[in-house]
Amino acid sequence: MDKIAIIGSGILAKAIAERARELNIESHCFSWDSHDIACSFVDFFHQVNIFEVDEITEICRKEGIYGVIATTELTILPAAKIADRLGLNGNPICVSEKITNKYVTRDKVRNVELMKQPKYCEYVSGNIPKIDGYPVIVKPVAAGGKRGIHVVYSKDEIADAVTDALSYSKVDGVLIEEYLARGREYSVESLSYKGKHYVVQVTQKDSSGPPHCNELGHHQPAELEAGMRGKIDKAISEMLTAVGIMNGPCHTEIKIIGDDIYLIEINGRPGGDHITEPLTELSTGYPFLSAIIWIALNQFEGHEPVRLEENYCGIYFVTEETAYLKPLFDRCEEYSWLYKKNKISDEPSRIVFNDEDNLNYFIYFSRDKKPDIAGLLG
Repeated sequence: MDKIAIIGSGILAKAIAERARELNIESHCFSWDSHDIACSFVDFFHQVNIFEVDEITEICRKEGIYGVIATTELTILPAAKIADRLGLNGNPICVSEKITNKYVTRDKVRNVELMKQPKYCEYVSGNIPKIDGYPVIVKPVAAGGKRGIHVVYSKDEIADAVTDALSYSKVDGVLIEEYLARGREYSVESLSYKGKHYVVQVTQKDSSGPPHCNELGHHQPAELEAGMRGKIDKAISEMLTAVGIMNGPCHTEIKIIGDDIYLIEINGRPGGDHITEPLTELSTGYPFLSAIIWIALNQFEGHEPVRLEENYCGIYFVTEETAYLKPLFDRCEEYSWLYKKNKISDEPSRIVFNDEDNLNYFIYFSRDKKPDIAGLLG
């Protein structure tokens, strides 16, 4: 029986463990938190800090592990080191060390012609760099879930924004960049195998906008102008090559302004907020989670995403900022397009950063056409 090591024990770890069981693959989860959500879904749980690479490697060697999977930003580097020591399929350590650093990845992508970038600089310590013009967006160099992000409109606001961003960053540093006020945000779900890249789906995002740019909804497939999907595929492929990604999933955030694609950030792991599962699988009919496992096991040949369905799905988070959705949320069970409803509170809660299952939300799915949510709201 094939065996995989899942580094981390959160929502994506749970989803991967469930899929592994469907594929008759034995799963081993490594995490310090024995009460986290994935622990009761894996075949074997090992209570080990994810940064104890030597200990995890030794356990994997004894257990006969054939593949290692990262599930969050924090687990990318440990997973790469473990895979390397075991001689398994993964990303180079030198790439994994830097892929979560937004400043470094921007620098590596600067010569990708189709991927434009806002003006940017890095702050680590000392005096804050002189800003040519406002507004700017301030974000941690390394953090996920929209944590510590601020749109700043004046010199008076920037010091507090920088301090907050630094408190969230996993690496010392803050990225200060031109705020792109126009356009629309998207994310791209891709898979890489031995240096070849496959764009599986493009997601259209609902954003709260300034000051924190929280993500309030995701919709697949994205509504794109003619020819833009092909342009995205080419830009993402060239970008992934430039940053050195060889194997596994990537979640890349972009903004499209007119005919131009702008890089927001690269994440060398599956997309959260239920984008990877179930949205990408629902909209394409392609087993994205299975593919992540096959790549880790070096068994991807014959499973490439070449024939994809074109279904409609998405998620709406019902928060204080989207309180207008509450009447529909309360009665969404009446509609055939409802795929899942997650209710954790009677009233919409305040969103501080992307927090998936700790928010009210509903997921829609249709093979025929996108539900007219706006019409249902009157």
